[in-house]
Amino acid sequence: MFQDFLTIDNLWLIVTGAVIIAVIFVADRIVRRAINRYSRRIRLEKHAENILKLIARIVIAVAGLTTLLSFFGMPTEWLISVSALTGAAIGFASTQTVGNFLAGLYIMISRPFMVTDYVKIGDAEGEVREITINYTKIYTPTYNITVIPNRKVLDSTILNYSGKSNIIDYSFQMGFPHPEANRELIEKCIMPAIGKFYNKYKDVLPKKPEVSMFKMNRLERGFLIRMFFPKGKIDTFYDTQPELMQEIVENWDIYRAEKAQKVE
Repeated sequence: MFQDFLTIDNLWLIVTGAVIIAVIFVADRIVRRAINRYSRRIRLEKHAENILKLIARIVIAVAGLTTLLSFFGMPTEWLISVSALTGAAIGFASTQTVGNFLAGLYIMISRPFMVTDYVKIGDAEGEVREITINYTKIYTPTYNITVIPNRKVLDSTILNYSGKSNIIDYSFQMGFPHPEANRELIEKCIMPAIGKFYNKYKDVLPKKPEVSMFKMNRLERGFLIRMFFPKGKIDTFYDTQPELMQEIVENWDIYRAEKAQKVE
């Protein structure tokens, strides 16, 4: 009976089946190594790397099992049906979670921002403290942590203030009514405040703040105050940016008072 089983056809099936199984294991190892290299190159988070490996292993296993069953003439419709139903059930039961997971994976790979970058995501602004597979955590100017679902991150406009030289390049707007001339506003209100501010914090600031006019309408003229701060010292930025704004406003108040006295 054993000799009847060891026919040429059966031996061929056994050898081919063993080759298919070996190919599955080799493919799994090659893909895992490729994911390791890719993760190191883009500095992918470890848990995201493990998830990629798990997905790749499942895909390879299902493809290999389908091939193996087809080769031995066994029906594969049930495997495909079970896989489809399982995927549909999981997707239906956890649409939000799966959406956040895929969005988080995309953010980690495409890297529109990184940890310690200063960003504005929709209405939320602050330093990126953590990027997980489901959420992005932002440290805001109110000294709080805002947790944003990654699906919402991808649906929002992302503004990244962090440059390539590890400097936060941030601008804020200030508006003044029309009676004051631009030159007087700049020379008597804005530039003295910038000079005083820079002299006080020049050991921290990588560059002196700058000013430029960016708009004018029937009610006011607007100036853009451009500040530069090193990444990783966001608390200093949160503490000092309002100080510069307040200094400009105080100079403007003094300027208006002096101007009113001259008129009298």
